[in-house]
Parts: sequence; structure tokens; C-alpha cells
Amino acid sequence: MRWTDPESGREKRESTKTNLKRDAERVQRATEKELNEGTYYKIVKTEWPAFRERYETEVVPGMAKSTAKMISITFNHVEKYINPQSLKQLNGNSLSKLVKKLRERGLKEVSIKDYLAHLHSALNWAKSVSLVNVVPEFPKLKRVRSEKAMKGRPITLEEFERMLDAVPKVIKMTGSSKEDKARVVESWKFYLRGLWFSGLRLAESLELYWDREDKLSLDFSGKYPMLRIRAEAEKGNKDRLLPIVPEFAEFLQQVPKEERFGPVFNPLSGFGDRNKPIAMTISKKVAKIGKKANVKVSDDKFASAHDLRRSFGERWAQLIMPQQLMQLMRHESMETTLRFYVGRNAEKAAEAIYQAFEARNINSSFNNPENEPKAETEQSHNP
Repeated sequence: MRWTDPESGREKRESTKTNLKRDAERVQRATEKELNEGTYYKIVKTEWPAFRERYETEVVPGMAKSTAKMISITFNHVEKYINPQSLKQLNGNSLSKLVKKLRERGLKEVSIKDYLAHLHSALNWAKSVSLVNVVPEFPKLKRVRSEKAMKGRPITLEEFERMLDAVPKVIKMTGSSKEDKARVVESWKFYLRGLWFSGLRLAESLELYWDREDKLSLDFSGKYPMLRIRAEAEKGNKDRLLPIVPEFAEFLQQVPKEERFGPVFNPLSGFGDRNKPIAMTISKKVAKIGKKANVKVSDDKFASAHDLRRSFGERWAQLIMPQQLMQLMRHESMETTLRFYVGRNAEKAAEAIYQAFEARNINSSFNNPENEPKAETEQSHNP
């Protein structure tokens, strides 16, 4: 069977894989129809290992570290539960089985949705470079309610103060002077207050410096204090100059000028300044503080560092416009801001509406019929 490739203009030859003339003519007619409709493609057989290697060397290096980690986890899930030898084996049926296995593992719908999104993006790239002809249909997950999308919740001021009180019970030191113990405890309290006032992510907070422009840095030179974030140090992967809220600026300005060097936050390990805890250690310590303070944010989870960020977002969502909140929270898209913070709490929205109503002392027509304008009677218009 011969035909002219519409893209290259070259003559192509392909076996019909049959010795029967009738069957060969049937294949020929089907191929001719697909060529005329522009739906013909030759099946590409790309092996899964080759695809993964190319994607992880050509695409992933340009992504944020957290995104790269998610992609690696996604691919590992695919290999564990589908074990494809080629991309062709990734189809609607195998992807549905993948979702089933992830649910059986106890993963939440929002996490499964994220994994599928990364896989879908990777297969779209594969199609763009001709590693696969078509991207399979992905399972449509039920809509995840925004109230359940948060793994934790915003905590109250009273709960935060309980966490501060719990710091000495969690951050313990043996064989040290009272002064050293107090210094270590205060470094942790300073860190928690910083998260509460700033809304920084844990990783961002540990990259914030007083005097290094190659890191997250503070800029007090202008009319308003600003936060300067380099692309590689930030989840949105963009160079940004963003505002700092007044309460965080005031908190920072309490630090004596002679102490404004190095990292802004340095929660001490109790073994000397040189043994600064790594992010994972700090995350676990904050979670232990939340547990000791008995601040539960879900059925099986106590307050973490990210719940302090959620509290920050919740407070400011009541005060500023969504576009401003998006900048303040350093979200990559407005969808994230709207999903997690704007309109999340109907009771607080109703409270704000009624307070505004009372503040203006509105005496509207719907609750006082006497304020209705007197309609002129039809008779008054008659001569």
C-alpha cells in the first residue's frame, strides 16, 4: 500500500499485513479515509524508561524543586501500579486502575488529582515531541470541596498563644545554663511569631536573610518595606518584589540594627549556633509544639508551620482584595487564592456584611415602609 504523506510530501509504503485482497482493500480504504480527514497517524512505540529519562533531563530541570519531587513521586506510582513497558500502555483503563490503587493506599482526592495533573502534563509534552500520538482520556475525579482541600486549618490567636507557651516543654536542653536555655527557647518563639506575622512558607522562612541579595531578602529602603524573592528560591518560580504587612515590618524592626545580619530566623538546636536544624527537623519540632499545645487542625493532625501561614491568609482575606491577597500569599494563580481563602468562611463574610450595615446606620425601605417614596397618584396627573 502506497500514499503521499501530507506533512512531508514524501511517498510512504506500508504493509497491510494480509494476503487476502479483500482485507487489503479494506485497510486501504480506511487509511485513505483517515488521510483525507487528517486523522491518520502511525503508531509510535516509545518505551516508558526512555520517556521518563528524556522528561527528567529535558523538562524537569527547569522546574522548582518541589515540582520536580512531585513528578518523581508521580512516575514512581505509575511504575509501581501500572508498570508500563511503553507509553501506549497508559490508557483510560490503566489510569483508572492507578486511581483505584492510590485510593486504596488512603491518599486524598486532592493528592490524586495533583498526581494525575503532573502525569497529564508530561504526556502532553510527549505528544508535542512525537513520543506518543494521542494523550489518553484521564479519569474525571469528583470535585474536591474547597473546605476539605486544606490538610489543616487556620488557627486562632488563643491557639497560637498556647503554642508559644508550649515551646519550653518541647525545646529542652540538658546540661546547659539557664541563660542558654532561655536563648534557645526565645529563638523558637521568635520563629513562630515570625511565621504568624509573615505568612511565609517554612522553606521561605529559612531562606530569608537580612543582608544577602542572593537569598530572600528584606528591603527597607523605600517608602514601604518589601520582600525580594529570587525565582529559584520561590514556589512561583519568578523574581518578585512583594509588600510586607505592617505587623511583620514592626516585628522585624524590633530587632536591634546591630543584630540584623545573617538569617532572619535561626531557631537554635540547643547544641550551638553552628548546628542549625534543617527544614525537616524544624517542621517536626513545630508539629510537636502544636501537639503539646493540643491544637488540633483535623481529626488526626495537630497544628504545623503551614497552619500559621493559613491563619495569616485567613486574617488578611477579610481586609484586602483577592488580587492583593494573591500577591501577599505569593500564589502562582488566582485560583489557589480563591479556592483556599476567598469566600471560604460564609459566617465571617456574613458578620462583615452586618457590621458594615450597622456602621452605616442604613434605614432602608425594606425594614421601614414609611421610608418608601410617595408615589404620585394617577389622578394628580389628570387635568
